[in-house]
Amino acid sequence: MSTRAGWGGSAARAPLYAGIVILAAIGVAALGIWKGSFAAGDGDAFGYVSQANLIAHGSLHIEQQFVRTLPWPFADWSFAPAGYRPGTTRGVIVPTYPPGLPLTMAGFQRLGGQHTVFYVVPLLGALCIWMTGQLGTVVHGRLTGVLAAVMLAASPSFLYQLVQPMSDVPAAAWWTLALVLAMRNSGPAALGAGMAASAAILTRPNLVPLAAVIAAYFAGGLARRGGDRRRSAIHLACFAAAAVPGCVAVAVVNEALYGSPFSSGYEPFDTLYALIHLGPNLDRYPRWLVQTQSPFIGLALVAPWIAALRRSPGSERPPAAADLALLLSFAAVVFLSYLFYLPFGRDEWTYLRFLLPAYPALLVLAVAVAVEMTRRVISRERAATAVAVLVCVALSAWLALESIERGVLRVQLIERRYRDVGYYVAALLPANSVLIAHLHAGSIRHYSGRLTLNFRWLERRWLDAAVKELGDRGYHPLIALEEGEVESFRERFGTQNALGRLDWPPMAERTEPIRVHIFDPADRIRFQRGENVVTRSIERSRSW
Repeated sequence: MSTRAGWGGSAARAPLYAGIVILAAIGVAALGIWKGSFAAGDGDAFGYVSQANLIAHGSLHIEQQFVRTLPWPFADWSFAPAGYRPGTTRGVIVPTYPPGLPLTMAGFQRLGGQHTVFYVVPLLGALCIWMTGQLGTVVHGRLTGVLAAVMLAASPSFLYQLVQPMSDVPAAAWWTLALVLAMRNSGPAALGAGMAASAAILTRPNLVPLAAVIAAYFAGGLARRGGDRRRSAIHLACFAAAAVPGCVAVAVVNEALYGSPFSSGYEPFDTLYALIHLGPNLDRYPRWLVQTQSPFIGLALVAPWIAALRRSPGSERPPAAADLALLLSFAAVVFLSYLFYLPFGRDEWTYLRFLLPAYPALLVLAVAVAVEMTRRVISRERAATAVAVLVCVALSAWLALESIERGVLRVQLIERRYRDVGYYVAALLPANSVLIAHLHAGSIRHYSGRLTLNFRWLERRWLDAAVKELGDRGYHPLIALEEGEVESFRERFGTQNALGRLDWPPMAERTEPIRVHIFDPADRIRFQRGENVVTRSIERSRSW
């Protein structure tokens, strides 16, 4: 891979720049492990971690044949925690998430034990930082590479996902690796780009159009490579040969789990994507991006300007227009993939995680424009470089402070409640317990092995009857709710079910920073008779 050293400063600075990028990557990995949640929490985190555990044990489904005899509607759905759904065979639930990240986690689990699944995202986060540095170097120079890498390492959305076992950072890492290898101008690199694209598609299948963007870059190689049609064709063929298997693997998994290669574990396509979603998403994503990254990232939109410039002081040549077009079109396709996607709340900035694969490209382009602007205003190369560095370092410091302000360092403390409650259930509650829950339905299963009933799939009139039915079958029904779920639970079940009122003390409770209650329906009768119900404390899971 050639480097445009002049655009990033003298070749003598190359070891310094490379060292900074490597340190940033190591720092990201260390932060992700140090402050990582290490918890199979609500929804996504539980889904990926538990799916990895299934794969590590050679399976992709969970048998629950007893649900076929339960009397209430949607009984099979009610025993599927978030991240799972009934399979094509009755009495079986299957994971809803794509297999890419769980496959990687399963490999780590087989090699180092179940706890090592939580190292995957921090390590891929480090890869993403390293590849961002490489991407900036290839497109505009070493200085751009190091500044873009440092800014990504401080970005709130990136860091927020770095500390959670979810697929957003891995998807960004694989696509950035694919971009870097696509620009290397060699057959083996093109093959590697296709392999990285396969991994990315397995991780986030709805971004498969990004492979077409890279394929178009290869297809346009004829004009860039002096008419070497044969070489361009070979590179395109190498990329396609390595990228197609990822698409095929997703189709095979979809067929096996959901009955069609074009189905997924999520909602139907026409539910997730609709024209009416465009307006809300146009309001949300750009606003969130500017709020969390500052308007600086908008400089990426004027990147084509620098391709038309004559050489600035100390530069060898401007970046190739095709390289800039690749990054801009890549980022645009990521945005388009979510502009019509189901919108989320106006203040739910964490859903910028969907756009993380576009971050490296956008930051490289924005930094390149900033460097060129300073060089056009300040004629002395060293002074211009110093100003560009100061601006980007100041922005990186602001991004780091914004990340802290938005709670990146508190995720571990907050998510620990899932482990604490799960271990409490495993240690102190009967083996025949069935926990009626929603947010904790998956994590309780994961940490305790107890059955859970997802109350979101239980019809309003069925709570009392379901508890009685489970009791008659030899189970011990309990109710596990976070503080924020208590009122919605009462609203859902309270008017038609005595137990839905939750008018007795919990048998166990976790307090700070988020309260979690476990109610035993059997305590309600005792409490109404005037007997004392003692509430145990759920605090220190490690002592059990």
